[in-house]
Amino acid sequence: MLRAFLRNLTSLLLSLALAVTIWVVALNEEDPFEEKVFSDSIPVTIDNLPADMMIVSNAPPLVEVQVRAPASVWAALRAEQLHVVADLTNAASGVVTIPLTSAIDAKNARITALTPAEISLALETIVTRTVPVRVEVAGDPAVGYRAGPPVISAISAALSGPASVADSVSELVARVNLNGTKESLNESLTLIPLNADGGTVSGVTVTPSVVTVNIRVEQLGGFRDVAVKAVIEGRAAPGYSMSNLDITPLVVTLFSADPKQVGNLPGFVETQPLDISNAKENIEARLNLALPEGVSLVGEQSVLVQVSITAIETSTTVQRELEIQGLGPGLVAQPSPNVVDVILSGPLPTLDALLPTDVRVVINVLNLEPGIHQVRPEVIVLPERVTVQTVLPATIEVLIVRADLITPTLTLTPTRTPAVTRTATRAPTQPPTLTATVEVTLTP
Repeated sequence: MLRAFLRNLTSLLLSLALAVTIWVVALNEEDPFEEKVFSDSIPVTIDNLPADMMIVSNAPPLVEVQVRAPASVWAALRAEQLHVVADLTNAASGVVTIPLTSAIDAKNARITALTPAEISLALETIVTRTVPVRVEVAGDPAVGYRAGPPVISAISAALSGPASVADSVSELVARVNLNGTKESLNESLTLIPLNADGGTVSGVTVTPSVVTVNIRVEQLGGFRDVAVKAVIEGRAAPGYSMSNLDITPLVVTLFSADPKQVGNLPGFVETQPLDISNAKENIEARLNLALPEGVSLVGEQSVLVQVSITAIETSTTVQRELEIQGLGPGLVAQPSPNVVDVILSGPLPTLDALLPTDVRVVINVLNLEPGIHQVRPEVIVLPERVTVQTVLPATIEVLIVRADLITPTLTLTPTRTPAVTRTATRAPTQPPTLTATVEVTLTP
């Protein structure tokens, strides 16, 4: 019985194997297996890199992946289904060789080969150290100005990176250029890592990466900036008018060995007269400035004046006193000059009917601290179709002082009113009355 059973079992197994073989052959003929290299190279994924280490070599190379899979799988296979991994668990500092492992997200498919099968990586320990911060100032302020020492928000910063790179950094530098500046500087600047030779070091992280640098720039004694006012004489030819006036520069620097002399000057200086009589085209000229004795001009000894002469229908020039706006509480402002010329253009009837309140010139001193400031006036024109061509001068010096530091000076000017003669005999003659005009001068 046992022998018969074994013979039958053997026959059964052989039949089963033959059936499976026939099925596999049939299946393979219908969906044959193909083994070939995938069309795209696959990037290597780095796993388990120690937290205190980093890769300092070039990025891991792309890998060619050989896959065995049915033709139906190959038809739909995508690069995202292939995975090549380098496991860096317990990796040490230095150059290490890591074997690659792989996986495929596809049924009845497997990866048969990787090229290369292993990769070499250079690993380094990450170090963190404190590095001093220095401000590197380039250029000089404008003539007549000086810069104070830089004030920086942080004198040191944390530097982290691979040991071989981080250890080469000797300082962190914030670079600023003061060339020709007249204003104090307050900027946020990026810190640049430098080595001992002054070269820039890359591959490190700086925290904080940005610092605030403040440099005070102030004018030297004996120097003063004032606006330039062009003196124009004559009138353009009939049917023509001066439509615009440009002055370069608008503000010049004056110097005197006696600081009081420049301090007593008004906030502007006039040019030598420019005659535009009978002009029909634009005029461009370099003009000297009318300076008092003992006061000199710093830099270029003349200014460029460009007068635009255009054929116009109507234009007019009005004078307006300046209005101060935005003055802080407890402050007093004094513009110099306090009257400006405004060149307007527009319809003749409108210009002829202008009222003083139709054209106003304001100086906005909002948020300005006590001191001397150069401010551009703003013209407010109410009538329609009236436009402002130019304002002379284009820049106004404004002195702002605290009201409690001003000493008022009173000047009384008596005025006698003649006696009134009455013809009535009973009414007594009225005695003359005495009035006084009070002038208040503010002396800061």
